[in-house]
Amino acid sequence: MKYLISFIWALMLTQMVNFVINSLGGGGPLNVWSGVLLAVIVTLTIFVLDAMLKPEDTEEVQHNH
Repeated sequence: MKYLISFIWALMLTQMVNFVINSLGGGGPLNVWSGVLLAVIVTLTIFVLDAMLKPEDTEEVQHNH
């Protein structure tokens, strides 16, 4: 679920950036797919970083006897 929310946020933010850059460049037709591709790349990067930075589960249990 967290990756779906990350994708939605990445999609919205990249589309806003795409619109602003397109407007600053003189307008013209807006290429929506470049924002979608960038959102997918951002989401995959978040997925990979999350997998790499998770601490490993250890079975170290300390007994106080």
